[in-house]
Amino acid sequence: MTLNIDGSALASAFTHNYLPDRPSFYLEEYFDSVQAVSRTPLQLVTDHIIPGTGKISGIGRQFTVNSSSTTGLNKATNFNFDPNDLEGTASGEIGLGGAMRFRLNKSFVINPETGEEETNRAITGYLSLEYDADSADPVAGHSGWTIFNHHSFRADVFNLDNVTTTQTGGAFTLSGKLALAHGFDHLGGKTGTIVGDFNFQTTVVPVPAAVWLFASGLAGLFVSRKRKVLTQPL
Repeated sequence: MTLNIDGSALASAFTHNYLPDRPSFYLEEYFDSVQAVSRTPLQLVTDHIIPGTGKISGIGRQFTVNSSSTTGLNKATNFNFDPNDLEGTASGEIGLGGAMRFRLNKSFVINPETGEEETNRAITGYLSLEYDADSADPVAGHSGWTIFNHHSFRADVFNLDNVTTTQTGGAFTLSGKLALAHGFDHLGGKTGTIVGDFNFQTTVVPVPAAVWLFASGLAGLFVSRKRKVLTQPL
């Protein structure tokens, strides 16, 4: 999975903008799958791979599809489906390794000992990609595919809209638009805003009575707006 976050679209999706030299909401830190799994939830809030607390590029941020057995808080992949009826039979989840830390431009607090800002950090990590037929709305373009965060608590952070599904040989591909889900609502984001596009591709291997998600994958998305994403005030 590769995420390409549009920083301008992300900032425009949030209303808080108290510091003129900062976007209203921005990506501050990214952890790849190895860096994320080696850290505790608190360390994802405080550690820096890239020095400083300013905005970083959201382009080319890669995530991996987890196996059926994981360590720590990473979500395992237990997704299965009938290739002849994906939407009617999809169950389980696709675990995604990696994490991102965002900053909200409101009420920043400086730690007098370290000189660093320590509040209003929002983490999306220990991710899973899931399908729910009941949440699909073809008229509105909602596919039923959602990316969930599991850092601190479960929250839907991105909906995949206008999705095209392709199965060619052993390849399983989703492509379409990325929309902000309710997980960012409490931060002032705007649910449903299209913040970019995505592409997810992985290999599937047939097993008795099902097809299981097996190898690694790719996905591209852009980001922008709202709700109950996990914040960790210190």
